[in-house]
Amino acid sequence: MEPNSDTAPSNQTKNSAVSFKEKLAFGTGEFTNRYGENGVNDIATPVYNMILGMSPALIGTVLMLMRLWDAITDPIMGYISDNCKSKFGRRKPFLLIGSILMAITYPMIWFASPDWTEQSKTIYFFCLSIIFFTSYTIYSVPYRALATEMTPDYEERTTIRIYSAFFNKIFMLMLPWIFPLTQSELFSDPVTGIRVLSALSSILILISGIICAKFPNERYHKVAVNQERVKLISSFKSFVKDRQFLILHGVGLGLLCSILLVATFGLYVNIYYVWEGDKLGGSSYFAIMQNIMQVLGFVMLFVISKFLIRVEKRKLIFLSLVAALIGSAARWYTYNSDIPQLIFLDPFFFAPAYTIFWAIFLSMLGDYCDYDEFTHGQRREGLFSAVSGWIMKAGSSLAFGISGILLAWTHFSQDLGGSQPEGTLLKMRLLLIGLPILCLLVAMVLNAIYPLTKDRMAEIRSELESRRGTV
Repeated sequence: MEPNSDTAPSNQTKNSAVSFKEKLAFGTGEFTNRYGENGVNDIATPVYNMILGMSPALIGTVLMLMRLWDAITDPIMGYISDNCKSKFGRRKPFLLIGSILMAITYPMIWFASPDWTEQSKTIYFFCLSIIFFTSYTIYSVPYRALATEMTPDYEERTTIRIYSAFFNKIFMLMLPWIFPLTQSELFSDPVTGIRVLSALSSILILISGIICAKFPNERYHKVAVNQERVKLISSFKSFVKDRQFLILHGVGLGLLCSILLVATFGLYVNIYYVWEGDKLGGSSYFAIMQNIMQVLGFVMLFVISKFLIRVEKRKLIFLSLVAALIGSAARWYTYNSDIPQLIFLDPFFFAPAYTIFWAIFLSMLGDYCDYDEFTHGQRREGLFSAVSGWIMKAGSSLAFGISGILLAWTHFSQDLGGSQPEGTLLKMRLLLIGLPILCLLVAMVLNAIYPLTKDRMAEIRSELESRRGTV
């Protein structure tokens, strides 16, 4: 009897193992990556709206414009990184440069003054965001490419992503507390609070970036330096025309939009519906809920690494989407003004869903790069990461932008506290539930038709190694 492909140990994994030191260093680099991905997007609306008094619609517009800028900078960075012939590697020099620039520019984003005119605040936020997200591109495109180049193994790629997910969870434990801490007595006022906290954040950005730039190995470097120069335009076209590429990213965007379209609504519904305008109480409960989610996420990372590492990735993605769907529907009851503690049930649905999904989905992106080499004969992780990353960042910022516009559409006003116009809070609750359900259903359909299964990836790896040897 042949062993089940979902549970049988992989012989190739033993030959493609990545050292603990490398995995740890790569995982540490997730701190810098998360500050670029979430450090602005997740707190820009509450900080610039509630603290600095800027319109949520304008905040959302600026964040959407950043993705148009990324559409230019990300492919250029991928092209530069793929064709870099440095003795230090194609990715690691840019990880160092990018993290230094991010550490310098991140605190500057939050130095706008509530006394400025709305036009001045908008211009400042836009200009500093341009500088910061350009710095983030220099870091993030090589970082995502490096994850693929650390091993050719189907299962070991998931293990690497478990390490980065671990540090992601630690970061997400901290991030929800930034806004509540600005409201606390630790600081003389919220403006001072956000400036001090962002300055401390820059230290973490720098340290984690340096560690990630030093220790991991680029195992495909020798293959890449002997290949023809990667072309920008033709590579870009080949990605966006490829059916597998589009389906895979459709799955990712489905879950991503289910989170980000309502990220602001979750906080605002908790503050203004459940807590009737109490910013400190509502944001603190929301932060505790987020922390419970991250703690449960640590448990799920152990479960994945111990029991699920050899399960077909599409099956795990489906299970995560189902859990998120049930959790979204349950929010009609868990966001309850009579029993605010019910919000703490949220993580029991979403922690398994998000942890499984992102660990597995990011691993699947690495698998696609093998399929790309199999199809086109080149290692193009940089450009792939650029196009892939831009699609996901564009989706995230578009979702945040739409979220801000929808928040304005509900006629929400921060000045009214818990006494919002009639129907406003009901609209916000319905959007909090309905939008994620729609996005998750789309993701389920796309996941069901994705063709790069575990068995197919094993065939592709064998063919590649017969062509150009092992790495």
